Amino acid sequence: MNAGEVRERAGRNPSDDAVRALRMMAGIPIGVFEIENGKITYANDYLLSRSGYSIEEIRALDPAELFVPVDRDRVRQALSERARGVPGQPTTYRLAAKDGTECVVEIVSHPIGDGGRVEGTARDITSEARLTELHRAVLELGAVILGEQDVDHILQLVLDTITEYSGFRRAVLTLYDLSVPVPLDGEAKKILSSGLTLEERAALQGQTPMPPQDRRRAFDDAFRMGSAYYIPHDRAPWGPEHGLSGTLAVDGWHVDDYLFIPLRGSAGIIGLISVDDPVDASAPTALSIEPVASLANFAALAVERVHKLNQLRTQKDILRGLSRLGEEISQIQDRGELCAAAARRVCDDLGHDYCGVWLRDRDEIVLEGWGAKGTFTRSEIPSRGTRRPLEGGGLTRWAMRYVEPVLVDDVAADPRHRGTRPSVRSLAAVPILGRKGVRGALDIESEKLAAFGELDLEVFASLASQLSIALSSLDRRETLSRVTALGQRIATSTEVNEVLASALDYLAEHFHYELATVFLPGDGDRLEIRGIRGPYPEFGKGPGWVLPSGRGIVSWVARNRRFALVNDVKADPRYLEALPETRSELAVPLLFADMLVGVLNVESPAPSFFDDEDRVVLEMVANYVATALSNLASQQTLRAQALRDPLTGLFNRHHFNSIVGPEMSRSDRHARPCTIMMVDVDGFRAVNNRFGHLKGDEVLQEVARILLGQTRASDHVIRYGGDEFVILMPETEEKEASLVADRLRQHMPLVPRRTGVSEIAMGLSIGIYTRRPRESSSLESMLEEVDRRLYADKRARNVERADDYKHG
Repeated sequence: MNAGEVRERAGRNPSDDAVRALRMMAGIPIGVFEIENGKITYANDYLLSRSGYSIEEIRALDPAELFVPVDRDRVRQALSERARGVPGQPTTYRLAAKDGTECVVEIVSHPIGDGGRVEGTARDITSEARLTELHRAVLELGAVILGEQDVDHILQLVLDTITEYSGFRRAVLTLYDLSVPVPLDGEAKKILSSGLTLEERAALQGQTPMPPQDRRRAFDDAFRMGSAYYIPHDRAPWGPEHGLSGTLAVDGWHVDDYLFIPLRGSAGIIGLISVDDPVDASAPTALSIEPVASLANFAALAVERVHKLNQLRTQKDILRGLSRLGEEISQIQDRGELCAAAARRVCDDLGHDYCGVWLRDRDEIVLEGWGAKGTFTRSEIPSRGTRRPLEGGGLTRWAMRYVEPVLVDDVAADPRHRGTRPSVRSLAAVPILGRKGVRGALDIESEKLAAFGELDLEVFASLASQLSIALSSLDRRETLSRVTALGQRIATSTEVNEVLASALDYLAEHFHYELATVFLPGDGDRLEIRGIRGPYPEFGKGPGWVLPSGRGIVSWVARNRRFALVNDVKADPRYLEALPETRSELAVPLLFADMLVGVLNVESPAPSFFDDEDRVVLEMVANYVATALSNLASQQTLRAQALRDPLTGLFNRHHFNSIVGPEMSRSDRHARPCTIMMVDVDGFRAVNNRFGHLKGDEVLQEVARILLGQTRASDHVIRYGGDEFVILMPETEEKEASLVADRLRQHMPLVPRRTGVSEIAMGLSIGIYTRRPRESSSLESMLEEVDRRLYADKRARNVERADDYKHG
């Protein structure tokens, strides 16, 4: 029963249930309306209260005038559609109340009958819309503030976002002293605000900041509300001396209530945000405050990051020349020189006795560079390039194995130490992290006890990070150079297998892709393995193995023509097992001019082994491979075109001239005859004259199909010129050739029927010449003889026109 029916029944029978329904409809917290002939005929109490109009006023209004100007055309369009009987979907508009306030409403309307009546509901979703907008703002701002280095700017951005999107008009942020071990107990270092007047800001700055003991009371679990802390005014554990009274009160919110959102960092609570003056009637909830808490956490993270960066900047006097290391190593193009420069900085600028840089190379670690003071003799220092097993004892290996720096005040008291230099008393080992885990470690040694502290550890970590970035940059340059060299090498390859082998060798040598396959289209465009590295044949996946249609990640890549990077193949439904040990996989398409040439696939027994840099490298290699394969295919096509007649697809005279000599030589070696058959199409001139040359081309194509169909695969069928064909028939006697000629003549009547020229009498004139082994006749004389016999055959079968076929 719709709203109109309810009111009609209520009018006929006031005691009916419809009256109760109408009363209920009037009081529900959702707007209900009815429109007839473009005018509002009914609006329930809730909708009237939200709009601020009386029922008489609202009936006199154009419904679109209840909304902000920018939405009015959409409202009119929607009402017009409903009046015509067009159903609608929930739509969002901004409702403009009589007093000028606005709220966001979701309207659901539908037509009633065919008389232009429309009824619907309007639900206030202002809070939901604001929450959605706040979520979006948090996501956008999170990335901004994490990249910002000005603490004041970070905090002001956070506060302004809160007052713009969170539903609170005022916000104050207090940041504690991050230099103390427990910032919550430190003094307030910064107080910033948003939404306050000049007078309110002055009043806030004149107050004594909340002492640590009151802060701890504020963050008592008794006041916890999700990620925030809500303290009602009548339960505040302090007097009126803290904060400013609000200016707005709503149901569930007093002007002197407190709502604190903590800034949580690695050292605990490092500050707080206080909000008040809710913009609408909805009191704050744990759900509505969660995005603000997320923003606070972003701010805390960014502030701590900036604080640590500032701490590092203050260490410039300690670092001295080390701060210039980045500039120095960015100019170095050799890995060993790079590591040696870093090691020397540790010794020269920090005053430590020895520093070695060990880098991982598969199952070994290699000393790539070192620096030392004069107290270390040359015999105590291993040579650059010294290799040792990755597995084993020692603090350097320990730091790499557990991906954790280690400081040892006295190596004599640490059983992990495996050093042989008796003068060494303390040691620090710091892992060098790369994109695929640990790529090495710094080994710093001193002849003093407890020579290293936390400050040194931060410096070493910074150095390791710089070194890792420089090594990665060097790796990228080397990769680009090597990939370019690979492209140049495979560009000159003359065989597909050579191209694939070079590419797979390169990937194995330089990127440790020990498990790799290249799939190329085979019969019916199904993908088959053409290049391979790894034990795939042991599991039945050797060269030539055809991938089941539509199965596997490789098939997906071929079908979608985009890469697939799978961190765990066991969790991917596309995966088709080739090796039981495989855990991660990366496959890229081989594309040339948007055409799929194949798929390059690499696998690893380690989960999440591949990343975006691997994808870039593999796609670069794939581009070169696809180009090389396409060039080879084009060369093959050009060679085929050079030997084929473009109209019939038969071999051309150039091909005949290239093979006739070798065939005659083979005939002599094996003492077997070789027959030349020349074929001419009778009536072909009449087809051209009557039907034109396009029809003549059809006839020649059909004749070519008959010639190919009635000869052996070892025979060479050649279009010699015009409507004349030559068939070179190795190891064939003249009698056998005559049988072939009879079959050709028998099939010739099919040609005019198939090509639609049945009224033309067509046939074949055929000349046959069989060369005996070691016959001395020249090719020219044999061709003249077979040509003479062809015209003799033509005259014999066209007696009435014999004079037309006299052979000169």
